[in-house]
Amino acid sequence: MKPLKSKIFSYCTTNINPPGELQLNQWLEENPDAEIVHALQSESITVRKDELERNLTVTLLYRET
Repeated sequence: MKPLKSKIFSYCTTNINPPGELQLNQWLEENPDAEIVHALQSESITVRKDELERNLTVTLLYRET
């Protein structure tokens, strides 16, 4: 069995709809041999200069098939 690897996508923005889905889809298209074993999502929001800043992080644990 091949070892587990991880891929972390992190995006920080004042836009409430960051392009995380586009980043994930592009990576999946570029890595068709990746078998996703587990996915984790973390979100946080902070106020900076009177604006909400959102940080979205998605971590994929995968194996190359």
